[in-house]
Amino acid sequence: MFIPEGINHECKLCNQMFDSPAKLLCHLIEHSFEGMGGTFKCPVCFTVFVQANKLQQHIFAVHGQEDKIYDCSQCPQKFFFQTELQVSTNYI
Repeated sequence: MFIPEGINHECKLCNQMFDSPAKLLCHLIEHSFEGMGGTFKCPVCFTVFVQANKLQQHIFAVHGQEDKIYDCSQCPQKFFFQTELQVSTNYI
């Protein structure tokens, strides 16, 4: 996901601020799994993690661009999580 550079990175879903794009992405993963008992399941291989950052690390290490399942209707980007897609449309 492309997140414009800057000092602050704001979650467009809850307005929380982060000091890096990676922390914002991890936060978006947490939004994706709200109300699911505190576990985070990989949308590609269904491996379960108890921390969002571990799922984020897993996705970057194991899965590639071709595994992204959410297509943007406004640009050619693809995403692993629906929340990434929702936020990306705010930047277009």
